[in-house]
Amino acid sequence: MEKLLTAFQSATQEGLKNIAGALEQFSQGVAEELAHARPRAIAADGNDENLPLDVALFDSAPTVAVPKHAKFAPLTDVGHRFLMTAQGVFIEVRRPWLHVIQQLAKHNDVGPRPPYGNIEPKIELAFGRLGAALPFLQAFAEEARASLPNEHAAWIVWDQQKQQLAYKALHVSNATPGSITFDRPLLEAHESLAIDIHSHGDGAAYFSAQDDADDAGEVKISGVLGGLGEGGTPSVAFRLCVLGMFVPLKVPADAIFKVPEPA
Repeated sequence: MEKLLTAFQSATQEGLKNIAGALEQFSQGVAEELAHARPRAIAADGNDENLPLDVALFDSAPTVAVPKHAKFAPLTDVGHRFLMTAQGVFIEVRRPWLHVIQQLAKHNDVGPRPPYGNIEPKIELAFGRLGAALPFLQAFAEEARASLPNEHAAWIVWDQQKQQLAYKALHVSNATPGSITFDRPLLEAHESLAIDIHSHGDGAAYFSAQDDADDAGEVKISGVLGGLGEGGTPSVAFRLCVLGMFVPLKVPADAIFKVPEPA
């Protein structure tokens, strides 16, 4: 019995030593992580009681420096951030169907410049080119003509699971020749709005003040089709909406509208 008790005590002491060693290693690892953690670049006193609010804002849309010597690492998660460069300030946005980098402001020609690197603007679509949506845009044009004289609207969403675009009809609550309202559909977790399109009936295609207000703060491609009435001249307008910034996109009207061949 004495031998069994001695063996038990020895095993217990060895187990406690292993646990203590593991705890010490964990504590050391945490300390190293904290020591290497980069503080958020917020010009505020660390003891300010309102600092956590600014930290939350910073984390939702951080500002980072573009490296001058190291390789630039693009944003991989869905979200956005601001890029400080030697050229000026850029915004970078990531969505399942989109990666975009666009300049917001330039530095003065004369004056101090941040010692950072440069970045090239880009618009990268997961579906390649806007032409991939052409069959859906053509189908929408036919629906819009059938809805005359009222306006019409539809969404084209990106299906992350299938890696393809999909047409989504909308429940229109009210439509007139000059306006349209609809219920925003609930999308699945693997779906995201890529193209928001509506028509202007007989009128020309353009982005109205109401369109600007509706598109502000969103990330999507917005499109308008116009001149749909008999004898009218079809027209289109497309732009990439980036959180209030509008980037014009060139789309030929004859690519969407089926023009009858001459007899």
